[in-house]
Amino acid sequence: MRDRPTLTLSVLLAVTLVATVAPPASASPTSSGERFQPSVTYDLSVTDAERDAIHAEVEALAGRVSSARAGDGTYNPLSLVGAMLDGSSYDSISRGGTAATEYPFPVSNTEANQNEYDRKVAKLAWVVKLATDLGFPVVVQRQADKYVYAEIGDPDAPEMVMALSHLDSPTSSVSPAQLARWRDADGNLGTPGAYHSPYVQDGWVYGAGIQDDSGPTLATLLAAKALLKAGLPLDRRIRIVMGIYEDGGPGTPTAANTANFQSIPYNSNPSFYDNWAYKNLNREETPIAAYTSDSRFPVIVGNSGSVTPAVSMSLSADSAKAFRLTDATAGVTLREGDPTLKDIAYGSTTQIASRAIFTLDVAGAGSAERDRFVSAIVAAATTKGWLPAASGTTPKVQTTISGDSLTLEINTDVAMEMPTPQYGKNAVVWGMFLLSKGLGSLGDTAADMQLKKAADGIADLFFRDGVEGEAYIGKYMGIPANLLRNASNGTPNLTFALMGNINSETPTRFYTDASGSLSMPMYVRSMHLNAADSGQATAAVTDAFQSKGFTIGSLGSPIGAGLYVTHDNPLTALQFGSYQASIDHSPQEFADPYSLRDVVYPQGTTGGTLASNFRNKMTAFGAVIPGNERWWHTANERMKVDSAVQMTKIMADGMLEMARYSGPAGAKFMWADMPGLNADRADLDLLDVTIGTYKDASPAVGANQLGSQALLGATSFNIPMWNGRGNTAPTQAAFALGHEPGGVYLPLNDAEYLNNSYVAPMRLEFKVERPDHMSDAAWAKFVAGGYGGFQFNILVGGAVVPLAVPAGQSADKYFSSRISATNPNAIYLSVNLAITDAPYAGVKPVLADSKTDLYKLNPTYLASNPDPFPGRGAVEQRGFFVFGDGQKNAEFSSPDAVYVTVANAAVDAKPSAVVKKLKGNTNELTITVKQTRIDGSESAVTGTFTINNNAAGTYTVGDYKVYVDTKGNTQVRSISIV
Repeated sequence: MRDRPTLTLSVLLAVTLVATVAPPASASPTSSGERFQPSVTYDLSVTDAERDAIHAEVEALAGRVSSARAGDGTYNPLSLVGAMLDGSSYDSISRGGTAATEYPFPVSNTEANQNEYDRKVAKLAWVVKLATDLGFPVVVQRQADKYVYAEIGDPDAPEMVMALSHLDSPTSSVSPAQLARWRDADGNLGTPGAYHSPYVQDGWVYGAGIQDDSGPTLATLLAAKALLKAGLPLDRRIRIVMGIYEDGGPGTPTAANTANFQSIPYNSNPSFYDNWAYKNLNREETPIAAYTSDSRFPVIVGNSGSVTPAVSMSLSADSAKAFRLTDATAGVTLREGDPTLKDIAYGSTTQIASRAIFTLDVAGAGSAERDRFVSAIVAAATTKGWLPAASGTTPKVQTTISGDSLTLEINTDVAMEMPTPQYGKNAVVWGMFLLSKGLGSLGDTAADMQLKKAADGIADLFFRDGVEGEAYIGKYMGIPANLLRNASNGTPNLTFALMGNINSETPTRFYTDASGSLSMPMYVRSMHLNAADSGQATAAVTDAFQSKGFTIGSLGSPIGAGLYVTHDNPLTALQFGSYQASIDHSPQEFADPYSLRDVVYPQGTTGGTLASNFRNKMTAFGAVIPGNERWWHTANERMKVDSAVQMTKIMADGMLEMARYSGPAGAKFMWADMPGLNADRADLDLLDVTIGTYKDASPAVGANQLGSQALLGATSFNIPMWNGRGNTAPTQAAFALGHEPGGVYLPLNDAEYLNNSYVAPMRLEFKVERPDHMSDAAWAKFVAGGYGGFQFNILVGGAVVPLAVPAGQSADKYFSSRISATNPNAIYLSVNLAITDAPYAGVKPVLADSKTDLYKLNPTYLASNPDPFPGRGAVEQRGFFVFGDGQKNAEFSSPDAVYVTVANAAVDAKPSAVVKKLKGNTNELTITVKQTRIDGSESAVTGTFTINNNAAGTYTVGDYKVYVDTKGNTQVRSISIV
């Protein structure tokens, strides 16, 4: 229904702001012992029943099999596991090369890059067929060697949310050294083509790209398919974009190369090729909110800064003592019956020590002291649940004595990562904790040992009370509580990965007898906002280590982390809340993630992701789930089938949450040709619009403004213009500068800004949900406009300005409506506005040539070449209500409110009657009709009639005809409106 405005009646009673920003002081400090609560929260809309439906659809699409090989016909190719197997069978690894400098910018196809173009084209053709066979109503591919996207939802919905990830996997996993480690399905090493011969075995799916990022990308597609099957209400469209050039991709053509083909004002190149192809080459629609699956849950907000100081202590004073340390190494954990586990160390250098071996000289100790030492270690390990070992598993703690040498070996059984040390299981820390217990059992014998001092110090800093977790964000390092986490979203400001950079199955030494000194690298990641906070925190860290007797390298004041989204962006709160709700919904199914729930928050990551080129509109959301193993950039890349299903459920839940309005309204930004006004910045990629932009303004619209009208929806908003396209990840400091030099927003001294009047044409849409008091018939009448026309207004300085179509013009040019196929209990009403960055001087209705698809070819190119997509960038005449936003400040702001009303008609009427006996044969009949109006208010009309004898009959009461049936002369049998 595009010809009539439609509105959401949920605003009738009250519209609650979904994103709530509270003062930072409201966040609970970790020092209190209570769980930290971010100050920015989000009220989730997905219900338990809806989550049940989503998860059931994911399970139906999972396609679990106990054993399979790609192409063997034993699995469903249209299932999650089937798609992952088939997808990994394509060699789509990015091996470099170049992209052409002229349209269509094909990727080179050479012997050096193993015919990259042909390989990419083949996988993308398969993806197109997969999406089509899965029944997606929209499947789009612009060029054969570039991205594909599938979309669900009402095509008339003005806003779109997106997942954009990549189908290729990194070259690092197929280096000559890695290829020698790849095992085929029969366990043979180095079989040619093994990395693209995926298989399922022992609950794992193996194959190149299974976890980075072909598998997770296909999981997003299957998550959208689950939502498509579930048919749950959503307000926005959902788009799944599948790129194919994240790692080792071709060089991105220059901005000038692109501009020779595509006209893009204020152009700047994204850093990732897939983003360039999507945003610049084809100028696709920018999402209102998005994620990439190429990192970790619960949500990654940006790239962290880092320093790597060494933590050292001389143990030379122990040289003549029993239980002195002679050797210490750290590596990757061992697991019984898992010959591939060590290969994870050969991936990206992000492993924390999950195995540690300490060798001690016990020549000077008697058997009683040795037994006491070992018994103390075994007792501590047993108390922690590390012992005894389950049958058929590698013990987590082993002590052996051979002659005068005692060996303590730790295997945590989980390979852990440097970016997430707070999830624990650091084997070196475990070992130091156990050494502290063992040496402590010796009393005076070891009281003054340097090794005990070191062990006690590490145990206190990272394992106080036998708990890891927040110790790795500096909880016990003297950092002020308000600097441990960002108050808005809980992101750790610092994380400490002691003894990281494990990148070989050969253990790394951090102590030798010859050196006499412990020396452990500590990888410190920083997300601090400014140098003052960072300096205060790192000074506390230095003091903490020095007070324990350690020497620590310089921490400096690491700042400058690039942010995908601001810390207070409600998108982060939405995704964080959705992740928690997913695992809370079924703690048994998500047992490992659930066990870490109290230490899992949004955070930064190392390296970059595709989210870095969608400023303030995209995060990284997945693929690695806290508590589950990460296995990428390495031979025998794999993912547990259970993890893949968990990930898909989390993604589907998050997609649905993103696809629902977080406030009363949403908007589609357009281009329009209006004399004297520049609409070039009316592109969502040039505007700081988030899911929390459109705020509820219903309190601003009072009874004086409404009169006899019912308020259906009201919004206010403020939208700054970016200084350039959102192709960088700025710092928090740049956000704080705003429009000042160095800030992220358009400077107020910009020459073009000063010489232009910018305008933002938009289709502003209100969602009106059916209220509980409205019957089926009344709702049908409301949707059909049976209670009168919908009226849009703006409120400026307390004055109501109706948005009226000029005489002789069609209202369809200015207003529209839609009803979602998935939600019969909502109607969406839209009005076209054109807000200028200028003083307010009234409202002017204007007809203008306009378009919603901002695709536009360079006229020079078009003069000598055919348009490759003649259906794109179509111009249509639309009507707009044009008005200034009050001041020229490089922002587009609403007036006090933009709102929509309808006559506050009665939607329900319930009659009642009383007969009163008078003298003689006369009776008095009183009929009352109780009315419920659109806004839920109630009123009544009454009629009193004097009658003779029987009161049965039809009476007029106000606007109602009421039939009364009686039993005898005074008893009312029934009453109804006719």
